Amino acid sequence: MTNRVRDILSWYSADNAGVKTNLARILNHGALKGTGKCLILPVDQGFEHGPARSFAVNPPGYDPRYHFELAIEAGCNAHAAPLGFLETGATEFAGEIPLILKLNNHDVLHEDKDPAPAVTGSMRDALRLGCVAVGFTIYPGSAHCKEMYEQAREIGEEAKRHGLAFCRPITWNRRRRRRSTMPSRSRSRRWPSGSGTSCSPPSTGAAS
Repeated sequence: MTNRVRDILSWYSADNAGVKTNLARILNHGALKGTGKCLILPVDQGFEHGPARSFAVNPPGYDPRYHFELAIEAGCNAHAAPLGFLETGATEFAGEIPLILKLNNHDVLHEDKDPAPAVTGSMRDALRLGCVAVGFTIYPGSAHCKEMYEQAREIGEEAKRHGLAFCRPITWNRRRRRRSTMPSRSRSRRWPSGSGTSCSPPSTGAAS
């Protein structure tokens, strides 16, 4: 293990050995292993964004195994996806790349200014699939964001009990652009609607 990875793990002194071991598995895998940097392939298009809107231009993308292969060939540190995606390839690609189960999802079948994602996976599912971590989507601008924060806290506690990484390492945060009452000059800066970032250990990153 490199000094850089040891340094990053030292920032998680409040977490147990299982959590730190699984973080190390992410940081010590792929083309960036040992550097303290991290590249995660997050795919939720099969549930959250489509799938046709995302995969019609590249039909192989309809097959979840395509994304396992992409993450492996690209040298990613980990692959994150919802339950159905991971169940399709977890056995076939066992041990080839660390997996992160996205525990909640929100579809776009109708207009929803205040999304409230449904919990679609469990800690038991993550353990059964051999995942190193679980992820969770939060919409900070949604009217339901407080419920999401409470869900995240409960899931984070359960993840830690099972030695899985969560919350600070792996959380999707999707900002929601809401109508502003400020003067137009004050609104010159805008967050892009639905933009998302995945918070990883410091000096790491992933985009969703």
